Amino acid sequence: MKRFLGSVLGLVVLAGSAAAQEAATLEEDRAAIEAAARDYMEGALNVAPDRMARAVHPELTKVVVGRYRQTGRQYLRYNTASLLVEWVRGLGDRFDNADKNVDVTVFDIDNNLATALATGALWYDYLQLAKIDGEWRIVNILWAPYSLVGPNTTEADEEARIVPTARDSAQVVAQARNYIEGSFTGDAGRMESALHPELTKVMLARDRNTRRPYLRSMGAGDLVEGTLAGLGMVPEEEWHIDVDLQDISRGIASLKVTSSMYIDYLQMGKVNGAWKIINVLWVGNPETPRLRPSLRR
Repeated sequence: MKRFLGSVLGLVVLAGSAAAQEAATLEEDRAAIEAAARDYMEGALNVAPDRMARAVHPELTKVVVGRYRQTGRQYLRYNTASLLVEWVRGLGDRFDNADKNVDVTVFDIDNNLATALATGALWYDYLQLAKIDGEWRIVNILWAPYSLVGPNTTEADEEARIVPTARDSAQVVAQARNYIEGSFTGDAGRMESALHPELTKVMLARDRNTRRPYLRSMGAGDLVEGTLAGLGMVPEEEWHIDVDLQDISRGIASLKVTSSMYIDYLQMGKVNGAWKIINVLWVGNPETPRLRPSLRR
């Protein structure tokens, strides 16, 4: 009996030690993610290109929803990592008198992926990050100006833009379901309805030979054609879908979709009146023993 109790106590100690180690690792990751977010935004405000460079992945996609003054129509405007670093390098004294306070909220950390929000007096940025070779780097950004109050807008316009309606929140969640359920049912129309035509979808993958991580990208056309071919179909009883709306404001939104097969982080924007998925960062759900070939996106 004593030997049995000793074995049980030993297992309890090991479990407690593992849980403590996991909690410590999670806190280390959270601190590193916040540091990357601060390097990104404070790097711009303090004209520190080296901080910006170490925060962003070389294959970064950064998007803002712009608007043509001539037509009033909206479009997507992009920045790359190299453009961003050079822009910071050339700022000079532009932000000498700017408010340099930055707030960072880490929404979620899961299987070497994470989402966060970085805000300052000028910008409201959703970040998607990946842990590659032990370092957290920003892979995708969808952002909006923190404030649009100016010569052509009113405070009422600003309030309507910042505070989403219940309909906005419902539409964002519905589009997330169109995305994942469209894949699982082979419904290319549902999939296409959820995506912006210029969507960037990035997977954190690992090379078979070197076992080193890398990023693999695809576009909206790839997703629609793959769905049409039935490459992601899953029986409904195996879906186990959970949609978490992490934040929605200023015409953009951040979500997490967890299913039996995948972990997907989505960034959406309201473009010309319709909510569309603009950026995705994803991995296979590790709780799925092995994805069947037909389920590999």
